[in-house]
Formats: sequence, C-alpha cells, structure tokens
Amino acid sequence: MEEDILQQKQPAIKQTWLRILLFLLTYLASSTILGLIPVVVMILTGTISIEELQASAGNIGGNFILIISQITSFIAVALSIWIFRKFVDRKSIFSLGFEIKGKSKDVILGFLVGFFLLFLGFLILNFSNQLTVTGTNFVANDLIISLIIFIIVAVVEEVMFRGYVLNNLMGWLKNKYIALLISALIFALFHGINPNISLLGFINLILAGFALGITYIHTKNLWFPIFLHISWNYFQGPIFGFEVSGLNTNSLINHDLLGSDLITGGEFGFEGSILLSFLLVAMVVVTDRVLVKRPANLN
Repeated sequence: MEEDILQQKQPAIKQTWLRILLFLLTYLASSTILGLIPVVVMILTGTISIEELQASAGNIGGNFILIISQITSFIAVALSIWIFRKFVDRKSIFSLGFEIKGKSKDVILGFLVGFFLLFLGFLILNFSNQLTVTGTNFVANDLIISLIIFIIVAVVEEVMFRGYVLNNLMGWLKNKYIALLISALIFALFHGINPNISLLGFINLILAGFALGITYIHTKNLWFPIFLHISWNYFQGPIFGFEVSGLNTNSLINHDLLGSDLITGGEFGFEGSILLSFLLVAMVVVTDRVLVKRPANLN
C-alpha cells in the first residue's frame, strides 16, 4: 500500500527538462489562442481596427488591448499550472510557494527593493547629467491601468519562471545555484524578442532572473519576487519614465536621456544600463549572504 501511494506521487513524466519544456509550450499555445479570441472578436465587431491595434502595440499606458492580453495570459498560466501540477507533477499548486503566513515582510521588502533600485539608478543618472527631467504628467487613469497590467505581468511570470521552472529545476539538480542560472537564462530568452533589446540588456535580464529568484532558492516562496517584480516594472516605467524592457509607458515623470546608451539603457530602458548591472549584482550577493546565514526554519 505504501509503495502504491509513493508511486502515485511520482511525476507522470520523469524527465524534468521535458516537463518544463512541455509546460512552457502549453502556456505559449494557450496564451496565444486565448489572446487572439477577444482581439478577433473586436476586429470583427468593429470595436477596434487593425490600424488602431498596430498603433497601440508596444505602448503600455492606457492600452486596453494589453489589459485583455494580460488577463488571457493569466488564465493561460493558471490553466497550465493546474494541468501540470495535478496530472504531470502530481503535487499541489500551493507547494509552488504561495505560503502567506509570516511572509508580510517579504511582500514589503520585495516592493521596497524594487523601488530603491530604480530610485537610486534614477538619482545617479540625474546628478551625473545622464538624463534631465523635463516635466511631470499626472494621469490617474494611466497610472491605475499600468499598475493593474504590471501586477498581472508579475504574477504570471513569477508563477511560471520561479514557481514552476525553478521549483522543478531545484528538485532535479543538486546545486540550487545552477538551477537558478538555468531559470534566469530561460527568463531572459522569453524576453529576447522585446523591442530595442541589446546584448547588455539581455545580460541584465539574466541578472534580473537571479535577483528575482535568489530568495526563492532559499525559501521556495513567491511573495518576495512577485512584489519585487511589480515594484520594478511600475517604478521603472509609469513613475520614472523609462521604457520597460523596450515597451513604452505613459509616465508621471518625463525626462530626456543625455548620456550614452551604455549608461542610460537607451530605448530599451534602464534594464539596458551597465549601472543596473552593478546594482543587480550587489543586490543578489547581499541577499544571498543574508539568507545563507538565516536559520533554515526562518527562510
């Protein structure tokens, strides 16, 4: 009887790499199909024209189409997670890292770290004359819509890349840092087709994967990376006025970039800046050292 129970708990697909590949393909297929349905319906009913759809591409602020696509993306990842955790991994969805008890500090710290990194970077660029503030533009509707979009983006991507991919890799590989590296590479590759991406931008996306996953390899909890991800995207674009991985947003603070793309990040946003490279490395090293020294029952 015990052997039967143990056998039932074994993954239906034993190869971890294959489970991850099939999961990502399932998500891509389902998100594409679900995302096309409302767009096709709106085009056929005359709610939006193809020209308007093309004009809105790449602009996050106030983009109703993007909200719909993110909602369908959320549905797709929820469906993919349910299928794979129940029928393939044979583990609970909760075990991906949704424990909330005692994690309020992780929520607050995640959000504050994202804000601090962007605020520090913005100040350094401003005081070193790499950018100049040209004005402010407070549009509550845009700020609210952008926040909703980035909350969905953070939840979807963290559940995918940290919750599923990194979780499975940690169960397969003895070295959790190698697991983190592989998950960070996959995370960067998924953003590799973003507009105006540079080599440094791609490297920084890998480093961002480390920053978002460094607490997870110690705690197996998603709340810190989710709120770090929300804070990072929101303050980068809608508040401080940078592009977010090459995507435009309507922002509270408007500025002109004066320095080289190497320093400012150029049209890819602050994620393409070498300054961010140093900030992310410092954040990862400090966070890892702090968590390594914490008792296991506190992680």
